[in-house]
Amino acid sequence: MLDPYRNHLSKFWFEESINQIEEGHRYLLKMYNEDAVLHAALDKHDVQTTFNDAWDAMSQQARVERLRAFLCGLATAFANTTIVEFDFSILKWEMDEFRTCLMHLSLEGIF
Repeated sequence: MLDPYRNHLSKFWFEESINQIEEGHRYLLKMYNEDAVLHAALDKHDVQTTFNDAWDAMSQQARVERLRAFLCGLATAFANTTIVEFDFSILKWEMDEFRTCLMHLSLEGIF
């Protein structure tokens, strides 16, 4: 997941931390696919669920601690799409059905 950004991240994060984030991501995907209880617990959440409440559904927090911290940082980068919309309004780009692509491009800029 982070390999395309590894060189940039290594300027701010230790290699071990980046590897722990990657390992946590693989573990979370594995558990989501193999653990029916976790799968159901995560799927019941919606847009009203807070970041911490969703993560608290994980029973083995230690295995994903670095991933959670990393994603928390990303989640706070954009509290909503207003910043992204403003960034692209300067460029005269409009939000359309592919608006998440604009968010991805904006995140690329942060990375």
